[in-house]
Amino acid sequence: MKKSAIVLSTLLTVAACAGCGNQNKVPKEWYKDSIAYFETGIKSGWDKADPEKYNVMEPMSASAYVTGPDGQSTSGVTVISGPEEYRDSSNKFGYLLKDLDGDGAEELLIGLINDAPKTQFLDLCVWNSDFGATHVMSCGDGDYMYLCSDGTLIKESTFGGTTETEALKYSSKSNSFMTVSNSGGIITADKYELTPF
Repeated sequence: MKKSAIVLSTLLTVAACAGCGNQNKVPKEWYKDSIAYFETGIKSGWDKADPEKYNVMEPMSASAYVTGPDGQSTSGVTVISGPEEYRDSSNKFGYLLKDLDGDGAEELLIGLINDAPKTQFLDLCVWNSDFGATHVMSCGDGDYMYLCSDGTLIKESTFGGTTETEALKYSSKSNSFMTVSNSGGIITADKYELTPF
């Protein structure tokens, strides 16, 4: 009887510690709150997308001062601070879950559903081992991120008529992006089917 109690106690201790040391493990469906946040903002207005409710860092809405028709200044009005694409009601949006760095965990990309030859992405959310679900990159106002089949992100930015292109690889291990060279080859982005909001 005493021996079986020791064995049972040992098994319970092993079971209790089975998850020990996995603090950096990405929760299986970490992206659900982030998807809900963007869906609420797109469908119901960004003032309804409460970042605290959805645990989203770096929200798309911000407090601003708005001057009314009477010339009085009103503070604390929530306005969208993101790109103009979100303010255009004719745009359709969707999301894509893709493992960008091959670690087995998916990252979340928000993009436009349109007939462009490459999918135009506006936002990227990842699981950060220090902060949890984190909004890490935004584009828009005519500048976009594009995604290659190997997980490379191509970010295009236009300044005064010139377009700059940067190829980036994400690493969840270091919670960072690294600029990559195409080594004389051609890095091409793809068209992806997005899950609509």
